[in-house]
Amino acid sequence: MEEQEILQQYQEEEVSLKELVMALWRQKKIIISIALIFAILTGIVSVFVLTPVYHTNLNIVINMPEVYHTKYGDYALPITTNDQYINLITSNDISIHTMKDIGYDAEEVTLEDLRERITVETNTTKSGVEQNTFKVKVAANNPVEAKQLADVLFENYVEFIDVLTAQGALNFYYNKFTVALTSLEDSLESTQKILSKNEELLAQTPQTINQKAAMDELHGQGNVNEFIVLENVINPNYTAIETDIVGNKQSINSIENSMRVYNEYLEELDLLKEKIDDYYETEDFDALENSIVSASKTNIYLPSQPIEPSRKTSPRNAMNVAIGTVLGGMLGVFIALIKEYWFNENN
Repeated sequence: MEEQEILQQYQEEEVSLKELVMALWRQKKIIISIALIFAILTGIVSVFVLTPVYHTNLNIVINMPEVYHTKYGDYALPITTNDQYINLITSNDISIHTMKDIGYDAEEVTLEDLRERITVETNTTKSGVEQNTFKVKVAANNPVEAKQLADVLFENYVEFIDVLTAQGALNFYYNKFTVALTSLEDSLESTQKILSKNEELLAQTPQTINQKAAMDELHGQGNVNEFIVLENVINPNYTAIETDIVGNKQSINSIENSMRVYNEYLEELDLLKEKIDDYYETEDFDALENSIVSASKTNIYLPSQPIEPSRKTSPRNAMNVAIGTVLGGMLGVFIALIKEYWFNENN
């Protein structure tokens, strides 16, 4: 009995599937027509409406050192990883300079739009090994613009790293020398006061001691034997004070020399600060380049220059047409089933 029920159910399902296929076949014109319409529409939109996008790559190698060598000493860089350095490529300063250099209209291309055109791809490295090679994809509406954007972006990125590092070192050493000068001024004042007191004390202290007079006084008390005594000897107190004065003068001379050096450094740093301020106003890096030590030189570079892309990345016309055809076919099947069963039943 159960086998007969199973057989009957199978036959019913087979009939239902056959009816469904036949129904779709009868409505094949509708399905094909809608699929073709969708394919044509998506093709038109993909070719004539959607803006083409071209990508070019910047393969950037970063091996920044831990310290920045200057004439004032070694400055420990605050940025410690290559990932932190590469993330700076989308910073506001670099984006603004790049937009100005290329000539983008701020109303047509915003900072957010420019950032969306820049994609930093990270590679998977072995555990404990820091990545030093990064691929930066740059997008534009035509091949020439894509290469230009990549070139200008990298140039501004390198300039930004150099100026950022130089400015950080400038602020660090300016504060360091200013604090040192204040401390030296206090030491100089204190040492000068001690010198003045020692000079006053030296003036009141006899340079020699008259031993003969001292012995005569002791003889008068009847307590001293006869022996030979030099008449005058150097007063040890006088010698000690005189040694202190010499030490005070040497300390003052050393402090004044250090202050002179620090003041010269501060004057140089003031001039450098003016040049950096002028750079931010004029954006002329050539005037500043000779006044700073390049932190990025040999440490951030491109193994190969970016090239103009030979074909667009998106939209992919063939894929869009295929997707449109599939969606149109699905909609055509849905409409065909409604027409076949709904309207026929109503009739």
